[in-house]
Amino acid sequence: MDLSLDESQRILQRSFSEFFARECPTELVRGSESTGFDETLWRRFCELGAAAMGLPQAYGGLDMGLFDLGLVAAQIGQSLAPLPFADVASAGRLLATLPDVDEALMTSIAEGTGLISLCDRSQELPGGNKVCLPNGAIVAKVITMQGEDLLLWDLEPQHATVANMGSGALAIHDLSLAVPRRLASGPQARMQFEHALAEWKLLVAAMQTGLAKKALEIGADYARTRIQFDVPIASFQAIAHPLAEAAAQVDGAELLWQQAAWSRANSAKRFLELASMALAFCSQVARHTSDVALHTHGGYGFTTEYDIQLFYRRSGAWSCYFGGVSNAYCEVARQRRANAMAGK
Repeated sequence: MDLSLDESQRILQRSFSEFFARECPTELVRGSESTGFDETLWRRFCELGAAAMGLPQAYGGLDMGLFDLGLVAAQIGQSLAPLPFADVASAGRLLATLPDVDEALMTSIAEGTGLISLCDRSQELPGGNKVCLPNGAIVAKVITMQGEDLLLWDLEPQHATVANMGSGALAIHDLSLAVPRRLASGPQARMQFEHALAEWKLLVAAMQTGLAKKALEIGADYARTRIQFDVPIASFQAIAHPLAEAAAQVDGAELLWQQAAWSRANSAKRFLELASMALAFCSQVARHTSDVALHTHGGYGFTTEYDIQLFYRRSGAWSCYFGGVSNAYCEVARQRRANAMAGK
């Protein structure tokens, strides 16, 4: 298994790093906190072909792999860009695998005008057909699995926006207000849906790793420049050691999500397990690293003037999506048992 980046991947990574450095400054992130989305940034992002990257060329896509999408997701995490990339990319790739594809819908997804998401049972609320979607205030369609049927829902414009510590576009939708369209049925449809959810998990894991990297950078920069007792606080073991330990964890998180992405094409039998493992571990690393970086700032870290609180809050919010870390670890155990029973 070779996880080193080739020349095209390094160019891809550098291009989106430069794009977000230019187009998504901290001021834009702060200005989007009330909605969790910036329409202008999304349009410019899609003008680079980002929404089409993972789709087949037959639908206007670039036919790029999950590893490449993960590299872009990591840059989104580093910049905290308020974009529904993981949702649209995973849902679009699922639709592209189905036998009867709505070409108009696929074209809109590739162009960035078709905002769509996935929904699993962990997002269902007690009593009725209400679901809580991470980007429910943005997306217009959602794909669910109900029994053996893969369903596409057109979401009603009316929705209940949910205030959340991550300032995301979280919203509750009542699916009973719409009539779904059946896309496919049977075990094959269920398997395709599970793989799409796993791809979503992997992209969020990459976002969390990017977030952790930037949070670590912010914490280390502050430690180098903050003077106490006439020396930088980075010279104190109580400051330096937690940051060094966090750096090792971030490296491990990056290797894990990249291994999971590699397995999608090279070791598909373990992909579902590794994707859930990556989501759980990368989310924990992001929470821990942003916590260490925030406490490096002392009391300043808890004030809104300092950017580190943005990373701390989002790492916590992203860790709760799709059932959270505990649900991801349960899925790892379920997949490990299934693979063991199958002798894999």
